[in-house]
Amino acid sequence: MEQYEDIKSELQQELHDLQQNVEQHSTFNREIWQRAVKRYSKQLYRKNLFSAIFLVITIIASNLLLEEWPWWLLLLIDIFLGWIVVDILISTNSLRKADVQSREGLLSLRESVRKSSSYSKRKRITIRIIASILLVAMFIYLYQYERDSFVHTLIGCLAASLVGPWFAKRTKKQYDDLSEEIDELLKE
Repeated sequence: MEQYEDIKSELQQELHDLQQNVEQHSTFNREIWQRAVKRYSKQLYRKNLFSAIFLVITIIASNLLLEEWPWWLLLLIDIFLGWIVVDILISTNSLRKADVQSREGLLSLRESVRKSSSYSKRKRITIRIIASILLVAMFIYLYQYERDSFVHTLIGCLAASLVGPWFAKRTKKQYDDLSEEIDELLKE
């Protein structure tokens, strides 16, 4: 009987040790997931911040380099690009200092990532319509007054239309990956 008690206490001690080991391992994995989510969200924030800075530089450069263009066309292009810059900065602000410690913070981050990763259909259509109108106005002006730069601008727009969707898909995939990592962290 005493032998069974010894075996029983030894098994209970091993079970207790295994439970502690599992708890430590689970805590370690959670910390790794938290660091990965925080690092990935900061990376996406920096990428979007770089995009916003690039658009601001584009606005400034277009105003300085294209002074012979009509002021109304430059103003419309500036307003359009400025609207996109503000939208980028507002939608990605929550990625700057992501709260990965609390469940509420993770839920908020996940919702923000989902909003940032996909524009609504109405917003995409609005952006495409405005961009198309501005491009047509720009090409009409170039064709009438600066034919030598018409071809270069047309080639640039065609190149951008090929690279743009690829870049958008890649960025959307990064947002989806971050969302999956947040979901995994929420499961723990």
